[in-house]
Amino acid sequence: MKKILFAALALIVVMASCVKDPKYPGVTISNVSYTPTAVQDNQDVTVTATISSFGEFTAKLYYKVNDGDWTSKDMTPEAQKDLYAAVIEGQPDGTAVAFYIEVTGDLVTVSPTMEYVVGAVAVDYSVLQLNELNGNDKFIEIYNNGAEALNLNGVYIEKDAAQNWVADNTVSIPAGGYLLLYSEDVAADHEGYPESLIFHSGLSAKKNVRIQLFTPAGVSIDDFNLTNIDANDPAYIPAPGSYSRNADGKWYYADATPGAANVDGTVALLGLEGGDVPPTPPTPTEPDYTNLVLNELNGDTKFIEFYNKGDLDLSMEGMYLTKDGVEDDIKWTGDATIVVPAHGYVVLYSVDVAADHPELGENMFFNSGLSAKKTVRFALYMADGTERDVFTRGTTGEWGQTISNVAPQSYARTPDGGDWKLADPTPGEANPATGEDIPQE
Repeated sequence: MKKILFAALALIVVMASCVKDPKYPGVTISNVSYTPTAVQDNQDVTVTATISSFGEFTAKLYYKVNDGDWTSKDMTPEAQKDLYAAVIEGQPDGTAVAFYIEVTGDLVTVSPTMEYVVGAVAVDYSVLQLNELNGNDKFIEIYNNGAEALNLNGVYIEKDAAQNWVADNTVSIPAGGYLLLYSEDVAADHEGYPESLIFHSGLSAKKNVRIQLFTPAGVSIDDFNLTNIDANDPAYIPAPGSYSRNADGKWYYADATPGAANVDGTVALLGLEGGDVPPTPPTPTEPDYTNLVLNELNGDTKFIEFYNKGDLDLSMEGMYLTKDGVEDDIKWTGDATIVVPAHGYVVLYSVDVAADHPELGENMFFNSGLSAKKTVRFALYMADGTERDVFTRGTTGEWGQTISNVAPQSYARTPDGGDWKLADPTPGEANPATGEDIPQE
């Protein structure tokens, strides 16, 4: 059983360089990212970047596997304007892959180097948010809205589409805590402050600015987009303190509170495009079992996965599974030791493969087989007999009929807790964001 941070996405990756992009007039490399963000065994990876130039250029992707030599591939234009892409061939689990982009025109521009590890455990960065920006004292504050401490290795910030900070492995943020970054312009005022917490640009209280927070894979987490502001508008107020998120998740002018809880401002920030988030709901005090779902079933390696969408751990004591609509033929019953963590998973295996999992206790096996090529119905019940969730493949009343074989793929909710699709197996980890329709014949 593994507890994985919610949502998403799905692997541990690092950014290997924090050097700003070399720049010259007319050429920029931005929005470097790769998909899938949770790279699996022998899965091809598509690297994309936005490349703009006033003149002609060529773009190449350079990558290396583990400590091998660099290999180059031409990047080709996509349908979307200024978007270029290239593919890194799939590699086996445990492989470290590093890559960067080089654009050659009148001069050469090189992106920072990025790295991912194939098969690494997914990390959900969606709990992070930009929380306070101050152009007077020149700091950026990040808040962790999650229930677990989070290492930010590889998370990075762009200011006005140029990378100005990337976290290394020493940077972490506690659950419900804050991370405070200062501009290099004021580094001398913070003697002894870690270099890893200094961002490499200025920050103004009276200029247009866009600050974006990204995962190591280049996926946007948060976006403070103050590019629609008119400094000549009589209603415009240069920030006397900070741009600060109120408790409702929106941006306001407020007194500075670096590294501490924000104070609610009363004047909303003008000219903001993006950056708003829905208010964070209060943490529930009573367990809500509608958050507990069947999340993935696999008839090849024969496992069933439960997922908890909520913010409280949920005990499965007394809950049970039935198969093929026979309600009194119970295939598994949970005991007090089975707890699905908030935004986490519990995985059961069939007794048919118990010998492959000697590390698991008897309560982690269900007393039935599970086929990748038969119609099936598995239902999860509460201890009082109320049906909590169900998965079916095929037509009711015709269970156990041989149809198409989907091995080695899983029946999986994509993303976690979503619609049932056919997807690559991810026991105890975040499911893919999308999948294919499940064949019913």
